[in-house]
Amino acid sequence: EPEVLLFDEPLSNLDAKLRRHVREEVRELQQKLGITAVYVTHDQEEALAVSDRIIVMNEAVIAQIGTPRDLYELPASRFVADFIGDANLAPAVIEGVEGDRAMVSVAGLRLDLKARGLAAGDAMLAIRPRAIQLHGEQAQGVLQVTIDKAAYLGSHMEYELKTPLGDLFVIDPHVDRPLAAGSDAWMDLAPRGVTLVPPD
Repeated sequence: EPEVLLFDEPLSNLDAKLRRHVREEVRELQQKLGITAVYVTHDQEEALAVSDRIIVMNEAVIAQIGTPRDLYELPASRFVADFIGDANLAPAVIEGVEGDRAMVSVAGLRLDLKARGLAAGDAMLAIRPRAIQLHGEQAQGVLQVTIDKAAYLGSHMEYELKTPLGDLFVIDPHVDRPLAAGSDAWMDLAPRGVTLVPPD
């Protein structure tokens, strides 16, 4: 019985539905047998689904090691944030830090986020596409945006926005109230899916 199994892009030639099924089978088999497996993939969703721990490499250097949740929710850098799942990156300013909390200003929004060891000054926000909440009508504390592109994908809408933070990509579950390309809307940020990363 092998001590370690190496999977090198094993599902790359399968269609999406079959890939998901085989991915689940591989994960179940690996857990049942209790064998350590090294799984090499460029498919970030696949990496999140099959792993207990992930190593993200950038130009042959380890960028971060952690659980799938750690890498997705607490990326160590802009590279990791953008590599593991989609991330919108926006410049921000940490106005002050108290304990492990940071008061952050970005394009007129004020956010209370985990400081993550960062000091007051320039920083970067990593904003997951599902953390952007869109509204057809103005509400207090939200930014006005323009819907640049809109696409219906059955289970959700995808939007590209022009905003004071720059161009943003949004995944919105509200298919029952789509927003049209070219229209104005308003956005705010959900409590989850927004994190600080170092500016470099």
